[in-house]
Amino acid sequence: MTNKNKNIITYYIKEIIRKLKNFEFKTFLIGIVSGSKKNNEVEKPFKRELGRILEEKLNKKVEFKDPDILILIDEKNKKINYQIRPLCLFGRYQKLVAGIPQTKWKRKKFKTSVEEEIGKTILKITKGNNHSFHGCGREDIDVTTVGKGRPFVLEVIKPKIRTFDIKKAEEKINKSSEFVKIKNLSVTTKEKIKEIKLATPDKIYEAQVELEKEVSKKELEKACCLLSNIVINQQTPIRVLLRRYDLLRKKKVYYFKLKRHDPKNPIFEIKTESGTYIKELVSGDNGRTKPSLTDILKQRVAVKKLVVKKILI
Repeated sequence: MTNKNKNIITYYIKEIIRKLKNFEFKTFLIGIVSGSKKNNEVEKPFKRELGRILEEKLNKKVEFKDPDILILIDEKNKKINYQIRPLCLFGRYQKLVAGIPQTKWKRKKFKTSVEEEIGKTILKITKGNNHSFHGCGREDIDVTTVGKGRPFVLEVIKPKIRTFDIKKAEEKINKSSEFVKIKNLSVTTKEKIKEIKLATPDKIYEAQVELEKEVSKKELEKACCLLSNIVINQQTPIRVLLRRYDLLRKKKVYYFKLKRHDPKNPIFEIKTESGTYIKELVSGDNGRTKPSLTDILKQRVAVKKLVVKKILI
């Protein structure tokens, strides 16, 4: 190796160590940005030597598949850039109050969100730049989630800290938030995001409804029978048409049970296939969902309170 190359390597070693001193990582990979395929063979020995020295000085390992940090060297402009692998955390959350969204809004319309209630504590611990939230299914703002909770992955962008007490972090989140509680927090990979996004779990809901006119227990139980073990036709609800395609979906309703009778405000337990719009199963959505509780009772019916009791995954 020429003295010139040795000096160049020494320069890059110092710069890399200086810039990465605040980041916790175990693995790294070096990439060369040259813009020319012809330089590939020349670059290989340079990368190998640079990687070998960094392994010794940093006590870290070169990892080709999924390194914590990708070090990109622009030889032409003598610049060093970095790609920091996100830190992904999997868990389940309960949303204890209605009125907050699942993810943060660009416009600050709501005082908080499930994402922010979890993310703010994790960002303090990891010293990350930002976070991205991935839930297993969407959730209306006025719906609560109980039971084992909804699976999620919180993706921390550019974390400086990767190793910390997960159990204590979970406890901190639960202590600091009156709106959201989490459980089963653990480190995961980006593959988990795809897994929960593609999942289609059945769900069990509890719905308190408001009837236009009083209905007897016997009539409500009859309506429940007619709405159990059937496939319904659901056109995309009017309330979400601005952000969803107008499609006709066939969805399975496994059961529709009367949990508590009240002549005007009964409570039902409903188990359905993933993607079923429960509010429209009750209201009928001006005939866009058939059959519906409104159809069967021949009066206007609306969901007053909706709780996700179980996500069967």
